[in-house]
Amino acid sequence: MGLGEHMIQFDQVSKCYVRQARTFRESLTRLCGQSIEREPSREAGFWAVKDVSFEVRRGETLGIIGDNGAGKSTILKLIAGITVPTHGRVNIKGRISSLIELGAGFNPDLTGYENIYLNGAVLGLTRREIDGCLGQIVTFSGLGSFLDVPVKYYSSGMYARLGFAIAVHVKADVILTDEILAVGDTAFQRQCLRKFKELQAVSTIIFVSHDLVRVKEVCSRVLWIKQGRLHGEGESEKVIEAYLQAVQRDRDHHLRADKNRDHAPEERRRGTGEVEIVEVATCDGTGAPRMAFRGDEVLLVRIKYRVHKPCYDPGFGINIMSHDGVFVHGTNTFIHGMILDLTREFGTIELFYPNLPMVPGPYWLTVGATSDNDWSVPYDLRERVCKFEVLSTRRDGGLICLEHRWSYPVEH
Repeated sequence: MGLGEHMIQFDQVSKCYVRQARTFRESLTRLCGQSIEREPSREAGFWAVKDVSFEVRRGETLGIIGDNGAGKSTILKLIAGITVPTHGRVNIKGRISSLIELGAGFNPDLTGYENIYLNGAVLGLTRREIDGCLGQIVTFSGLGSFLDVPVKYYSSGMYARLGFAIAVHVKADVILTDEILAVGDTAFQRQCLRKFKELQAVSTIIFVSHDLVRVKEVCSRVLWIKQGRLHGEGESEKVIEAYLQAVQRDRDHHLRADKNRDHAPEERRRGTGEVEIVEVATCDGTGAPRMAFRGDEVLLVRIKYRVHKPCYDPGFGINIMSHDGVFVHGTNTFIHGMILDLTREFGTIELFYPNLPMVPGPYWLTVGATSDNDWSVPYDLRERVCKFEVLSTRRDGGLICLEHRWSYPVEH
């Protein structure tokens, strides 16, 4: 479906949530639909959205990304009419369906069937419309005989399945979604994704999610909201890349600020002292110090050492451990046949990783120096001496992200 008229328009929209109770005059003025002249004070409230303007055309799937508390959900509530702007104008055309709080309005004492009619009415469906799509809702939910059971006995997954099944069968011009493709088990998520792609062909969709891979997959355009303001807008891949870079910078700054108090408890160290490991640092591909990395980036481990006594057949080794102590990778200069000359008092040795095919999370380095590959009596061994973090860029599970490619051969 080609893009057409504007379905959503935000014009300098701001939303302030008041922390303290309103006066009777303010409440009465608000009830009468009159605006309050004075600006909410810093103490009285906070701006969840500030001066945001954008437009969404018919048939477009728009992604909204940003950190927790950035204002994404407030924008959805403004579109849905759940809340009204403090300043600015919001114009919406057509019927809206919200796939946000699935099952909102469910009565726990009613059966699944009864809640289909109750929740459908909440979403704006007439009884005739619900009758017309009841079979589809039942089939999509996959709950079968459980629909005769009061929903208070449902698991959270069953609850979400029924809520999603009802919501996606509301024929709407604008559909609002918030992390909706993560409900239920894997099979149901695939079913939701197929239905989502069907809805893209007939509706305008606002898609809010922290799953950036999915956002890039389903959205042609993305808004980046930061601290309530529109920080970036444009083609999905470019905006997501800019957002990831910003997240990486912020995370790296946070790790560095907390470095002194974020060590592993009582870092263990032992050795005979001929060689001292003075400093261990993680760096990017240019050699600049960094602690937060994406999986496709270079990691350079820089080890600064000091020689106190003559040593025989010296070498260095590194282990990478996950935060919960799982051994991820280990290597040393001996197995690579390196011959080191440690005749100078100070020196530096570096280990280069072209990428980091690990699942997201924090990791620790154990670094040591020894003789003749004998780690039972090291010169210096510093366990969990340096921390770094791998940020999420893929949805793979497990311990490492192996390079792989799916194929679907067609049989002739």
